[in-house]
Amino acid sequence: MKLTSTILMITGGLMIVPAAFAHHGSAIYDNGKAVTVTGTVTEWTWSNPHCLLEFDVKDDKGGSVHWVAEVSNPPDMTARGWSRRMFKAGDEVTVTMVAAKNGEPIGRIARITINGKTYQGMGAVPGEAKQ
Repeated sequence: MKLTSTILMITGGLMIVPAAFAHHGSAIYDNGKAVTVTGTVTEWTWSNPHCLLEFDVKDDKGGSVHWVAEVSNPPDMTARGWSRRMFKAGDEVTVTMVAAKNGEPIGRIARITINGKTYQGMGAVPGEAKQ
């Protein structure tokens, strides 16, 4: 009985490991096209597994579109010069990102400019030559 329990626990553990990494796919994004928008920060979440920037962008009709864009985890972003206090509600940002294929206002930030300073996000900007 003890051997059976041990085998079941090991098998269960091995099944969980791949599932834990599965959410890191990028199939949701149109990786061949960059979108650049300028908007106003509403919230900045500095947490694992991804930091999230929420911001509002004026649309062509004078309305507002609420965007949510992700970057990597805090240690990765700290290495790129980002910080927990980098954004506050009301800040204006210009965000270049890879947006969702389905047109929803979500994306993965490739580059962002705030207060005249530009920071690298996750990955290269589609269509730009690598430097």
